[in-house]
Amino acid sequence: MTTSKPRPLSAQTNVFNGIRYPDEDGLPLPDGLEQEPCFWRVTPVLRAYLEQHYDVIVTGNTFLYYEEGNRRAVVAPDCHVTFGLTRDAILPHNSYFTWHLGRVPDFVMEIGSESTARADLGRERDLYASLGIGEYWRYDPTADSRHYGEPLVGELLENGEYVPMEVAPGSDGMLRCHSPALGLDLCWDAGKLRFYDPVRDVWVPDYHELLEAREAAETALQAAEARMAEMEAELRRLRGEA
Repeated sequence: MTTSKPRPLSAQTNVFNGIRYPDEDGLPLPDGLEQEPCFWRVTPVLRAYLEQHYDVIVTGNTFLYYEEGNRRAVVAPDCHVTFGLTRDAILPHNSYFTWHLGRVPDFVMEIGSESTARADLGRERDLYASLGIGEYWRYDPTADSRHYGEPLVGELLENGEYVPMEVAPGSDGMLRCHSPALGLDLCWDAGKLRFYDPVRDVWVPDYHELLEAREAAETALQAAEARMAEMEAELRRLRGEA
């Protein structure tokens, strides 16, 4: 894997050597009602956690271009992670150019849905292997695994081919598989995907837990501010009586 510094882009968003590469197709997630809640349990969660500890780009549902000069050579993984780079390497541009960054993502995940499952299992899997992406994961949130046939699949690239990693129930009954790239265990919990850090021995807070923690902190701050205002008012009253 090359580690060369990103090549400069023009000052215009998504323009490289005079060619403008689209940064969106104007469409939401293909199966938004099914995929979107799952998406929020993956990309934002990994971004919030991994950016605390590493130089890393974590993004998803954004365009990844892999052939310079070809605007059709593009894919939009639900989540992809690249270590050794920061978001400054792609900002203010809204897409990931493999030739500009000098490397491909270390980790890619697709979230199962009716309209994307066939491609995830076929041509996109082949594409990710040909690009040299080291880990390819598929997460099926359905109870019957109707999209992928398995709830959780992690594959390592070996000699240009993807080889499945072992997914097995842990002591808590959840299906688990370790990602060497992320350094995290991926756990399928009754349709929800959770991440566990075995080195730090902590569960990675999911998006909803992060929201709850922020709301709790805001509530506590508001209560503290209200109490402070009450104390200041009482102090002014006492001073007036004195």
